[in-house]
Amino acid sequence: MKTNLGILIISLASFIFTGCGPKQFYEKTENGLEYYFFKKDKDAKMGQVGDIYNLNISATTKKDSLVFSQHAMFKRNEPIYPGDFHEGLSMIHEGDSVAFILNTDSFFGMHSLQIPKGLEKQETFKLLIGVEAILSPLDHLIYKSEQELGKMKEYVKANGWNVQNDSTGIMYEIIESKPDMPFFTIGDSAAISYVYATLDGRVIEKTRGDDVWRFEVGGMQTRVSGLTRLLMLTRHGEKVRALIPFAEAFGEDGYGPLIPPYTTIVIDIKAEKLNNE
Repeated sequence: MKTNLGILIISLASFIFTGCGPKQFYEKTENGLEYYFFKKDKDAKMGQVGDIYNLNISATTKKDSLVFSQHAMFKRNEPIYPGDFHEGLSMIHEGDSVAFILNTDSFFGMHSLQIPKGLEKQETFKLLIGVEAILSPLDHLIYKSEQELGKMKEYVKANGWNVQNDSTGIMYEIIESKPDMPFFTIGDSAAISYVYATLDGRVIEKTRGDDVWRFEVGGMQTRVSGLTRLLMLTRHGEKVRALIPFAEAFGEDGYGPLIPPYTTIVIDIKAEKLNNE
């Protein structure tokens, strides 16, 4: 469906934008949003505020030069200003193909995106959309989790890990075992050496040299609930590597500029038990 919609957008765009000229085809909402439907299925599913729209999008300049074409996901919000992109989302159904004329600064500023090369500030551009799916927040979470599981399995296989699977979705491997030592429990104090990274190998944070992070198991020092769970699967003094799914890490929102939404964490840790004071 994704490929067909992409082909439909490009072929229809080529016809409209190289034919008689787009302006005569476009309609305008009361709020000033200009739009043209290449395909509209009035009987198909529509979304609501809070839903996630899976879209194939292409952008062209006012002179109809293609700037980019890609798959994207947008959460629908209440319109911020009359005639904005979210008003456009409120008009579309699953399977629709539509073009909107949008303000460059407003659209890219609204989504905290850099204006791509080829588009000019304080100008308009054309955004062509093919609607692949409209998902509720829960269905979207399931979709992202299924995507993530596939990537985690690929990572484990590619790197030759021999993992165990926890019920929370954590995949972990004990690489320095201490079978005679007890497991960590809630309230234990630990000295942790660690490296946090992403699936593509980008290091987010790590301890250096002999530095350690003093951590209370189950405490509030981290947003990563999966770290507590991982420690409870670990014996004192063991070294472990693991994949922590986004739901047990930094969630759907990510954290700051270094950790995007839905980031799977790759972690190497060694944890020593400290005497509780």
